[in-house]
Amino acid sequence: MQTRSKSILLALALAITALFPTPAHASCTPGKQLTSKNIKQLHVEVRDAVSGKTLFSRAEQQPARTASVMKVLTAAVALDVLGPDYRITTSVMVSPSEPGKLYLVGAGDVTLSRMPGNITSYYAKAPKLDSLTRQIASWAKASSVSISAVSVDSSLFGGEKEWHPTWSRLGLSAGYMAPVSALQIDAARITSTRNPNSWLARRTSTPVKQAGELFVASLNKVGIATGLKATAAKAPTDSVVIASVQSRPVSELVANMLRVSDNSIAEALGRVASIQYGLDGSMASLTPLYKNVLKARGLDTSKVSIIDASGLSRLNQVPAALVNDLLLLVNQGVGDYETLEAGLPVSGQSGSLRSRFATGSKVETKGKVIAKTGFILTGYSLAGFLTAKDGTELVFTVYNLADRANANHRLAMDNLVYRFYQCGASLTS
Repeated sequence: MQTRSKSILLALALAITALFPTPAHASCTPGKQLTSKNIKQLHVEVRDAVSGKTLFSRAEQQPARTASVMKVLTAAVALDVLGPDYRITTSVMVSPSEPGKLYLVGAGDVTLSRMPGNITSYYAKAPKLDSLTRQIASWAKASSVSISAVSVDSSLFGGEKEWHPTWSRLGLSAGYMAPVSALQIDAARITSTRNPNSWLARRTSTPVKQAGELFVASLNKVGIATGLKATAAKAPTDSVVIASVQSRPVSELVANMLRVSDNSIAEALGRVASIQYGLDGSMASLTPLYKNVLKARGLDTSKVSIIDASGLSRLNQVPAALVNDLLLLVNQGVGDYETLEAGLPVSGQSGSLRSRFATGSKVETKGKVIAKTGFILTGYSLAGFLTAKDGTELVFTVYNLADRANANHRLAMDNLVYRFYQCGASLTS
């Protein structure tokens, strides 16, 4: 009798379940967005930020060019190798045997500025050339030294300047990149001849030569080095420091680099980290540097090839899944990575996402996409964090690559990310 009662109850329960099934998440796919003609070579992965579970992916393990999403890796490497409080020191040195010969020695601080003390530099609170020359003037007076020669030393990274052949020369004319060198003033930007305190949208192709000219001009303000011209020369090994200035801490440099996608700061951080790690600061040193540092964090770097620290080269090779692996560590608060997260642009609010995901049909995503943007002539990219409509926290990386990318490719990528927002936990392949 008891067995029969159980059977009746079980049958009743099954009948009720059939009539009123337990609610389940309906699958949500980005099918429509994927059919866009402007979705080209797609590399994408979306994960639940809490569990790490992959919700959606396409070619996520295949290495590909990152564009400026590379700066997420650069930030992590700089924070791991240098630390958030590290400052780059630019020095003026002399040899005791020839104290009248000055050597301005670059250490990788591209923010050193020509602007006078009462004028804000291109980079906020940046060190000034005039601070160096005032120190030199005081030293020269106290030491009874007359300045007889001026030289600039940019040898730290192994050469005067570097320009990768895959970089577009538009970087110079449009003002978003200059050759890499250990000594630069205002990241090699050019000012107006009519108003030396007004910036032009161009960079010089000879940053070390420019630095020498600006150094001499600053020295002339305090009445020394009159009639002299700077030459390029390495400081003698017995040289001592007579003046120095320091950059803002790495934490601020990283935030600036990520927020506005500053290529010069990115390249500088990569090279300075290389030197500090024990490598030579060259472009060739970046792949072993990034591989070793990120591998130490438990990431699979076997497919990584790093051409530059900025992401400008189309030859960079990083799987989207690796970027997500790193972002998950950021989300977990590993090391000093909170500095990285704090520097990322925010949709509709800051940096390179200020005007994206904030208007029209996407207005509800304002403030909910925190990510690094990327663009080169052959693709767009976006990687970071997304608070979905259902409250799910997502980590995502997307590359939308093409032979020749345009704004329509960016829009198609943004539409795909917006679909991730709509789907949230229900997102599926």
